[in-house]
Amino acid sequence: MRQDPSTGALLREVARLHVQLQRQCVAYCDGTTATQCTVLTELGRSGPVTLAELARRIGFDKSWTSRAVENLVQEGLVEKVSNQQDRRTVQLSLSPAGEARLAALHASLNALADQAFEYIPADQHTVVRTSLQLLQRALLTLTKEVTTSEGGETTCGRDEPE
Repeated sequence: MRQDPSTGALLREVARLHVQLQRQCVAYCDGTTATQCTVLTELGRSGPVTLAELARRIGFDKSWTSRAVENLVQEGLVEKVSNQQDRRTVQLSLSPAGEARLAALHASLNALADQAFEYIPADQHTVVRTSLQLLQRALLTLTKEVTTSEGGETTCGRDEPE
């Protein structure tokens, strides 16, 4: 007798499959790589940020992020603007071409989600959307509650050390 997967295992598998499909779809979106997609998406979500802040938000090494950003700047998708208060820092933001690329990317990914919904009975669409909204709110709340200890260790899914 096969046991149902745990909630965690189910969520990890859904996330894995979703990311796998997105990466396959992104390959056909005007040549945008997965890394570029991540950078464009975060800049679209957050607005102008420094390179260090962008690297922190997307979880990439600063030098790796810098290379990805430079490629996007060369393609005219990202703009660098000197910070008016601190000339040593540069703010990164989407250019109009970057905003158009991000809109095209979102359209492709939304179409992919619509395709996935075709395999779900129509009378269950509202239930799935509501469940996703509940899960999103729960994950946002949990994200805000995750703390980092003095040693830099994140306390994810376990009690904080005393």
